[in-house]
Order: sequence, then structure tokens, then C-alpha cells
Amino acid sequence: MKRDELQKLLNDTFGHLSDKELMCLTIFGEARGEGREGMIAVGSVILERVDHRAWDGDTIHEVCLMPWQFSCFLPAAPNFFALKLTAKNFAAQYRQSETLRKCFAVASDLIDGTIARTPGIAEHHATQYCTAAVNPDWKSKMELVATVGHHEFYA
Repeated sequence: MKRDELQKLLNDTFGHLSDKELMCLTIFGEARGEGREGMIAVGSVILERVDHRAWDGDTIHEVCLMPWQFSCFLPAAPNFFALKLTAKNFAAQYRQSETLRKCFAVASDLIDGTIARTPGIAEHHATQYCTAAVNPDWKSKMELVATVGHHEFYA
């Protein structure tokens, strides 16, 4: 799939969500099994990208829906279909899923400033993360600044 095709798919599928809903869905797709601290860490990266990495966007929507930045939004990802269904009727899915409600609370509190960003991520403006099991090209060019759950965070 070409970049512009993926961008259109992502915007058409998820673009109607509010900032809090989209950040929630990104956290849900990337870190729902990592507990609250892992959710906060992924949300922190989203906000660090908004604040410190203009090439992938200046808004939560631009950052979360930038092609190839969050694996949960790849059409071949195992959870893409579930995320698509959740986005289609967010309110109903929210009522049914305790985990989605937890992700929403984290997204909301991070956006509102009620909870602080993960310290190592915020201090070093970390904008990349991956699991320890993968070795993307960018990993060797960046500094590991935090490990939360199964994720490593880089600046």
C-alpha cells in the first residue's frame, strides 16, 4: 500500500474521533496489556511527538494517524479490524470495555495535564519505542532512556 493510500484509509477510518478518543485508541492498540504505567508511557510518546517532532504532525490526529508510525494502525496488524470496529461506534465499545475506559482515562488525563508524562520520556523528549524483541534500523542511532513493561523508549 502506498503512503497516500494508507493516509486516506487511516483518516477515513479514524479521523472522526476526538483527540482523546484517538489517543485512547492508539494507547489501546499499542499498550493495553502493559498496565497503567505502560499506557502512560505510550501516551507520553504521542505528546512528545506533538511537542517536539514536527515532521509527523503538530496535533494528536496528525501524529497518531501518520502512516507507519504506530503498528496498531497497519491494515495487516492483528488488531486493526478490532480498532476499526471500535472507532465505528466508540461510545458503545467504551461502555463494554473496561480496558478501553482505562486507556481513555490515561489519554484524557495526559492531555489535560492531570497526570505527568513518564519522567525519562519527558526529560529526554523520547519519540520512539519498540519492544526489546525487535531491532529496527533507528534503534542503534538513538539513546535508550526508559524501559516500561515490554517497551523500550528512545530519544
